[in-house]
Formats: sequence, C-alpha cells, structure tokens
Amino acid sequence: MAPRRRNRVQHPSIGGAAHRVCAGVVALASLCLSLRAGAQAVKPSGTTDPLSRALEAEDKRDRVTASGAYREVLTSALAVGSTDGDRIAVALLGLERVWNDAGMLDSLVPMVSRVLQFRPTDPTARGVQLRTLLSMGRDAEARDAFTTWRRVAGNEATPFREYARLLLQAGRALAADSVLNEAGRLMGAAGALSGETAQLHLALKRYVPAVRAFREAMVDEPWLETAALFGLQRVPADTRDSVRTVLLAPPVTFATRRLLSSLEFAWGEPRRAWSAISTLPADDSAAATWRAFAERAELNESWLVAREAWTAVFDRAGDIESQQRAADASLRAGEAAAALTLVRRKATAGKVADSVRVRALLGLEIAALGELGRGNEAQQKLDDAAKQLDPDTRAALARPLVAGWLRAGDVARAKAAMQGTELSDDDELVGWLALYEGDVVNARKRLLRAASNRPELVDALGILARTRVEQLPGLGEAFTLLARRDSTGAAKQFVRLADSVGTAAPAFLAQGARLARPNEALALFDRLVRDFPKSPEAPEALLAWARALRDVGDKPAAVTKFEQLLVDYGTSALAPQARRDLERLKGAIPPA
Repeated sequence: MAPRRRNRVQHPSIGGAAHRVCAGVVALASLCLSLRAGAQAVKPSGTTDPLSRALEAEDKRDRVTASGAYREVLTSALAVGSTDGDRIAVALLGLERVWNDAGMLDSLVPMVSRVLQFRPTDPTARGVQLRTLLSMGRDAEARDAFTTWRRVAGNEATPFREYARLLLQAGRALAADSVLNEAGRLMGAAGALSGETAQLHLALKRYVPAVRAFREAMVDEPWLETAALFGLQRVPADTRDSVRTVLLAPPVTFATRRLLSSLEFAWGEPRRAWSAISTLPADDSAAATWRAFAERAELNESWLVAREAWTAVFDRAGDIESQQRAADASLRAGEAAAALTLVRRKATAGKVADSVRVRALLGLEIAALGELGRGNEAQQKLDDAAKQLDPDTRAALARPLVAGWLRAGDVARAKAAMQGTELSDDDELVGWLALYEGDVVNARKRLLRAASNRPELVDALGILARTRVEQLPGLGEAFTLLARRDSTGAAKQFVRLADSVGTAAPAFLAQGARLARPNEALALFDRLVRDFPKSPEAPEALLAWARALRDVGDKPAAVTKFEQLLVDYGTSALAPQARRDLERLKGAIPPA
C-alpha cells in the first residue's frame, strides 16, 4: 500500500489563506500579469490572443466580449494534444468572475464539466465547480462533485480541505465537521487538515480541541500562529486555564509559547504573558522573542514585565540598548533601586566607550538617585561626567537632578540646579516649587498641566482642588516634610492645618489619617465621620476604619463599621468593597 502523503499544495483556506499559495497559483498570477501587460501594449484592432482580449475586456467591464473570449480560450486549450492547464485555469476563473457579476453562474457548470472530462484532477476546475454549486444552493450536486473529486484525487487532502472551507464560509459548521471527520476516518488526514479542523472547532466554540489542533498544525504550518491568535482571543475566562494547559504541555516549542504569550497579553495578563516565554532556553531565538515581547510590554505600559524582559535580553546579549531600556522600564515602574542596580552593571557585548555609556545611562542613574533622595550623589555623578558632556546633554540632565532635589524636599538646591536652564517652563517642577513655598494658586495651575500620574502628584492635586486660599505656607511645610520621608511630622501638619482651611478640612484630615500611625489614624477617622458626615472623605474614613479594626483582630467592631458604611452611604462607590469585606469577615467570625 502506498504511504500516505500530506498535500502541501493547498487552496487558500480559513486562517492560513494568505500563506497557502502553491507554485501553480504563482505561475497563473504571473501569466495573468504578463497577458494584461501585453493586452495594454497592443491596440484592440491588433489583439489576436483570446486570453489577452478577455482580460482587456474584463478590465473595461465588457462582460459579453470577455465571456466570449474566455470560452474561446477554453475551446482552444482543450483541443486534442494541446491541453494547456495554465490557460484553462485563468479562463475558468475569469468566467467565474464575469458570470458571477452577471448573475449567470448556472452557465458555468457545463463549462466546468467539459474541462473535467479532459482534466479530472484539475484542482482549479474542481474548486470552481464546488463554489458554483454551493453558491446556487445545489447541495446534493455539490456533495456528488466532492465525492467524485475525492475518488479521483486518491490520498490527497485537497478535496476535503476545499469542501470543508466552503461549508465553513457558508456558516455550515456541522456539515464541515462531518466532512473532516470523514477525512480522518477514511484516510487518516487529521494531520494534513489540522488547520481546518482547528477553524471548525472555533466555529463550534470547542476551544480546547481547537487549540490542540492548532498546536499540531503549527508544527508544519507555522504561519497558522496568527490565525490561532486571532481565533483564540475570544476564549471565555472559565476555559482559559484549559487552553494554557494545552499550550504549556511538553514538548516546549517557540511557536506554542509565543502563541500563549500573545494570548495572555490579549486577555490582559502581561505577567502570565512573560511567564509563558521567560523559561525558554536562553539562545539567540529566545533573545529575539524576549526583545519583541519587551517592546510590546513597553507599548502596553506594563513596565515591570518590560523591565524583566529587557533584563533577560541584557543577560543574554549584554548590549547597552537593552540595559538602558531595562533601567528605564524599572524607573517607570517606580523601582528606582532596581534601576540603579541595572545602570551600574557592565555591558558585555564588546567594549563600550565611556562617552557612549555616559550618554546612554547617566540620565537614568541621576533620575534613580533622585528618586531615592540621594541628591548629593546625583550631583557628584553629574560633576564627574561634566567633561564628557556637551552643553545640550548637560542641560537635559538638569531635569532629573532638579526633580531629585525636590523629592528630597531641598528647595534651595532645586532652585540652584534650575539656574541657567530652560526648566522654568516645566509645569511639574515649577508647580512643586510653588507648592513647597505655599503658593497655592500657581501650584494648582502648574500641577494640573503636569504630564505625570505619580501618586504624590495625585495626592497634592486632591488637596489643592479643595483649598480656596491663595497662600498657605503651612501646606508647603507639610509636603516638604512628606518629601523628606517624615510621614509622622507631615501627618501632624495636615491635621493642624485642617482647623484653618474651612471646607477643605476633611481633605486635610483624610491626608493626615493616611500618613499617621495606626492608633492616631483611628481618632482621625472618628473625627471625620462625626464632624463631616456629608463629606466625600467620610465613607473612605469608615472603610479604612473598619479595615484597621479588622487587621488588629477586633472583628465585631469592624463588622459594625462596615455595616454603618452600607447603611449611611449605600450609594457610595466604596459600598461594594465594604459589602465584600463584610461578607468575608462574617464568614471568619465563629458563631456565638
């Protein structure tokens, strides 16, 4: 018995249509282009080749002339001893287009039947026959045509593939399922038709069998990865773990792990996306995969996983670019200490000139030191590198230095570092300077325009939005203490200011409670709820109060506060959180 072979010459099918182009189709396309060029180069009166005339007439939408010329091509091509497969294919496809536009598809059936008398295995003619019969709703004849094609094709998978594809396109998934099951039963063609089988399972929402079929198909048809990603993105949440199990199963391959990583990104799970590919063997292919992932994570603003991916690339490649981008991602993720560690590592990819290293990493190092409140060290780094920096670079490095001094609460040095720069137009820096000096109006105006979403900026804007006075030096002192990491002193200052800011008092008390020690915060929560029950901070205070009581083990008191929030502030956005916490807490309280 002859061994089965997989048919690699496939008609474009669902999911992989753009990739399943055989050499014969390429030849036909080239033939059409050359004939069209020849037809355009010759005046109509001198055009004698019927195929050129047909293509030219079709371009001009002259259906009558085009159909007559295409039939002339078929007649001459089917003459005894001169069968020309390429011209027959072009003519048949041309007639299909022309007669489809004219609503005359029924006229195509006898033309195709005549071709099949001479060329019973012609895939183009067989495909046109199936498409035409199905389009006209002549399902029984289409089934007979498929059966005949399958018989003359032997062990070829093309008849099953084409028929199943057309049925799927027509929305007849169950009929396509029968065809593919028949293929597997009669000729063991499951492997050759894995792509079509996967698409069928997707159409029937059988996601786990679909991912198994895609995994099998991608071994020989890696281009199906794109189709799999597109189709599997809609897998419901309760089925995703099963999909993960299939794609994580051994053997480990780049294609399956890359597919899983892309799916996790589409499902909003960047951490899982990185885990899917982080354990790949560390070779050049893995480094390329990690680099592509890191770039996507940057676009997605998933900075922690971007940092990990760039660090993996740097560990493998040792290049200055991956080191720079890993440190930058770490800074954007709010992990300045890790960023500082990264910029101080040595690149291993060849010898890197000191000037190149300084230009690439010094700004990040100064920014990391500034975030850590180590302004003196940042200033020393800048001074040490001064000879290697041109004026423009040095001016650009002034901003992270000034920001570092401001985050350390050193207003005098921040102002000194701003001298001779163009940072007077920087809304964030100037806004913080104004806030530290108690200039509420300018601080509010500048910080509102700042292109940043740092937590401390959000807190500052919350306070400024409620403050109606123009000058409040005590507010600058509170934020200066906070910048110097004196949370206790800052909390006390906010509480003291609450008595002098009128309607903004709840905002100041809430900020003080967030910064105060736990036992002091409870008294502030009580004051907020008692003295300012209609303020937006009151339900927030009740929720924080209840959670604080829960955390110290006073569960009955915590239940009381949760219930008070739900009764008094049932329409608050915090009510669902309180209800969930209360349900969990009641489940943890033993019966009386």
